[in-house]
Amino acid sequence: MSLKVSQPPPHGGRLVNAVVDREEGAKMAAGCPAYDIRPTIDPRTGVPIRNAYREVMSIAYGFFSPLDGFMTRNEVESVMRDRRLLSGWLFPFPIIFDVDGEELRRLGVKEGDRLLLRLKGRPFAIIDVEEVWRFDPRDVADRTFGTPERNPEAVRRRFDEKHPGWLIYRSMTGTAVGGRVHVINEPRLKEPYDRFWYPPSASRLEFGRRGWRTVIAHQTRNVPHTGHEHLMKEAAFLGDIEPCNGILVNAIIGAKRLGDFVDEAILEGHEAINKFGYIRPERHLVTMTLWDMRYGNPLESLLHGIIRQNMGCTHHMFGRDHAAVGDYYDPYATQTLWSKGIPSYGLPAPPYDVDRGLKIRPVNIQEFWYCPVCGEIAYSESCGHRDRAERFSGSFVRGLIAEGIEPPPMIFRPEVYQVIVKWWRKFNYPFVNKRYLEAKEAELEVELDPMEVTTR
Repeated sequence: MSLKVSQPPPHGGRLVNAVVDREEGAKMAAGCPAYDIRPTIDPRTGVPIRNAYREVMSIAYGFFSPLDGFMTRNEVESVMRDRRLLSGWLFPFPIIFDVDGEELRRLGVKEGDRLLLRLKGRPFAIIDVEEVWRFDPRDVADRTFGTPERNPEAVRRRFDEKHPGWLIYRSMTGTAVGGRVHVINEPRLKEPYDRFWYPPSASRLEFGRRGWRTVIAHQTRNVPHTGHEHLMKEAAFLGDIEPCNGILVNAIIGAKRLGDFVDEAILEGHEAINKFGYIRPERHLVTMTLWDMRYGNPLESLLHGIIRQNMGCTHHMFGRDHAAVGDYYDPYATQTLWSKGIPSYGLPAPPYDVDRGLKIRPVNIQEFWYCPVCGEIAYSESCGHRDRAERFSGSFVRGLIAEGIEPPPMIFRPEVYQVIVKWWRKFNYPFVNKRYLEAKEAELEVELDPMEVTTR
């Protein structure tokens, strides 16, 4: 007899579903001015670092529920000041659709209009224009992530162009359109992304089909080494309710910083963990979310909690330096947020213990290392040989791979390494570089069918 699934409610109480069929979409877009979505470009290198289509997808498919559109000036101000939507629900980042202001003026777009958004020249979505507004990109970048003076519990030094998330906001145009969005021409996910595409409505159905009453989320932007594998196995038995029935791997897919693993290898690397029996496939599911990562440590963890609660997860694992790059944040800022809150970010208590907060519960993970005495992964004082600890170093592992050296099995499963080699051959480099980002922007993760829409 199957057990009833105890899924948490979506954040805000309901899942956003703003994807309409093509016939209805053509009617909604008829007579609208059309605007082509452009990537955000790093002004120093000319490299694409973000494409807002991914935000449209994550809004319309419910990953960001209860957010149902791009934010207005007042909502952005509320998020930067209090980490709250105007409805009062927790939300960490401004979600801004910045545009070419001169083109918008040529199109004659004003508040109350409807704007057709094209992707690579084809109709994709619409935005009901609630507000056209101006902003200072540097001010938004600074206030989004915080400063050592305003946020001393979390921020260790000022953000700058070397921080990928800060750079995304800093590189915006300064003109924004706020309003509700709908996808009117549903895209097809390309291979290999198609088999990992589980929007919240689909993931919740899949959890129910599998009979998963409790599900723990594993955030990833990396190909898994054996430390990640052991984290998933251990964390699934550390929840505050019962051992988790399922482990949801949810990879962030989008433009990433130079030196990260390529998206295709991340997804197929995690897939290899269950495909080759290292974690039982019936309790392990690999999925993805479209989002150009902001590397926001505690703030990014709050978005991750929202996404995974919307997907139906009951728990989320958080480790040292969660979703971080460099030394901008205290390495334990995320665990501080989820254990006692960060008042300067508007959370005097953990996210699950404040009004209109989250229902998903944290599992704060201790550091792990390789114990040469025991010949296995160890945590905390679990084996008594901490003085002999050999720590996993991501830069060391990437250095080995870049030199064409296969890491030993104690670090990488051979099948995972073969996935890295597969995509290395395709892209002529195992990690994100300028060429990869340009190719990713040119091709994207989706394709759209032609669609007849009469525009003005």
